[in-house]
Formats: sequence, structure tokens, C-alpha cells
Amino acid sequence: MDKTKKTMKRKTKRTLCTVIITLIMFFSAFSGVYCARMYTMPYSSNIIKTFDEDTLEEVEISKEKCNILIMGTDKSGMLTDVMMLMQIDPIDNNITVMSIPRDSRVNYKGSWMKLNSVHANAQKQEKSGSEAAIIAIKDLTGIPINHFVKINFTAFEKSIDELGGVDFNVPQRMKYKDPYQDLDIDLKPGMQHLDGNQAEQLVRFRQYTNGDIDRIKVQQDLIHAIADQKLKLKYVGKVDNIYRIIAKDMETSMSIEDVVQISGNILDIGGDKIVTITMPNTPQYIGNVSYVIPEYGQIDTVRREYFAYDSEGNDIERKK
Repeated sequence: MDKTKKTMKRKTKRTLCTVIITLIMFFSAFSGVYCARMYTMPYSSNIIKTFDEDTLEEVEISKEKCNILIMGTDKSGMLTDVMMLMQIDPIDNNITVMSIPRDSRVNYKGSWMKLNSVHANAQKQEKSGSEAAIIAIKDLTGIPINHFVKINFTAFEKSIDELGGVDFNVPQRMKYKDPYQDLDIDLKPGMQHLDGNQAEQLVRFRQYTNGDIDRIKVQQDLIHAIADQKLKLKYVGKVDNIYRIIAKDMETSMSIEDVVQISGNILDIGGDKIVTITMPNTPQYIGNVSYVIPEYGQIDTVRREYFAYDSEGNDIERKK
């Protein structure tokens, strides 16, 4: 148990603001927290409800816990560079957000690969990358998924610019170029003001000592910085513009009514019940490839204690 808790690197959120800004600004998934505005705004995102029957499990959002997979893709729309599994439980008043490392080693259709490549491989085969990623993460975690949201980094970059950028202490020299991904990262260490493009460079850089684990930590630090600096009254008037930016580059299984209901659940639960964790894993090289290896025994503990499911995906009593 002690080892599991250390691996998960658990952080309890003290304010609802952090999670809301995570969803609005970083994954752009739940801008519907401003639901009064949403009803008067054009909803132009792509609503997907054509998956196989067993891919997404239906729930009554107002009365049951709901698990939402949040994915951030690169500009090509192929690689899922950011993945989070979020559960909102209106009955037990809990919100859990689990970061899933993109380098997690998974078996997809008989081949071992990184988790973020599953989406791309399916797209190349002219199949749904979103559905493939959902199935892979269900297999990886044993947690049923009820909805998904997918957003690309173009929307993230434009949203940061709309808010006037963000001050951030870049932890190290970041220089990396990948023409294939239209990626040109060049950031110097230290406190500085990042515009949208520079913020994107920050969250996509991955040349760290501990690989994907350090990358997730930097992403979480940026989320905190955005929350501290931008979730203020003077920025509320920009929400409409940000939402319009988001909607153009978002694919989701949720209707606007779903988003409004989920947002209401978040507000009702409150910030002191929000927990973030990282999926238990161990970094490891296999051949010349850097992976993170899922720690399935510890993932089982996470599934039971934080998401309240048994090994078959059935509801169990949540540990208090």
C-alpha cells in the first residue's frame, strides 16, 4: 500500500478552480461550466455516437459516476500527446483525475507499441482513432469509459493567446525539432512570459531524465500557473471566444446537455473532493525504445480505491 501511494504521487486539490481551468484551458473539454453562456452559443464540435455498442457504456450522469477520457492530440491529429481519465461521482461526491503516460507500453492488435500510437495506427487504417484509444485504455486500466473528449493543440495555443499568455518558470533548456510533427521547440530555462506557441512547446517537450513522468509534472505545473493567473474576473469575458476556438477543434461523445449536467455535478461536488493521480508505472527501455511499463497490481488498487470498480469493472463500495 505504501509503495502504491508513493508511485501514484497523489495530490489533493484545494480549489475547484484548478480542475475547471484544467478542463477549459488545457484539454478544453468542459467549457460548459459556463452553461448559461453555452445555450446561446453555436455548438459546432463533432459529436460522435457511432462507436460499437460496447465501446462507451451508457450512464445516467445525474445519478451515476461518469468516466470521461480526455485526449489532446498533436497538430496532425494523429498522436494523443495528453491523456487523462476523469471520474465525476455525484453520489459519493468525488472527482478523480488520472494522468495516463503517453509512453505506456500496450499491445494493440498483436503488436507492442506506445499508447499514444494506438490512435495514429487506427487512423492510418481509416478507422476511428478515438475508439481505438478508448478500447486500449479500458484494457489497460480495467475502468469502463462512458464519454470522451478529443482536442488538438491548435485550440490550446489559441486559447493561451486569447488570455494574454502565461508566466512560467521553465525548469530546463528545451530544444528539439521534429519536422514530421511540425514541432520546433526552443525554450530557455527560467521565469518568463509564454505565448500560446511557447506554451505548446512546453507541454509537448519530452527530453527529460525521467521521460514521460517529468513531462506530466511540467504539464501539471503549467495548469497550476494558468489557474493562478487566469481564473480571474477580468478574464470571464473571454470565455465566449475561447469556447468558439475550442468547438472548432473538438470531437466528443457528449451532447451539450451532457456537458451542462457534468459541469453542474463538478460545481456541486466542490474543490475539496478533487484528487489527481498518475497511473502507476515504471520507466524502462526495451531495445532502444523508452517506455513506461504499467504496474498492473498497483493499477488494480487505483481502480478499486479511487474509481470504485472490481477486476470485472463492476461497481464496488468506495473506500472512505
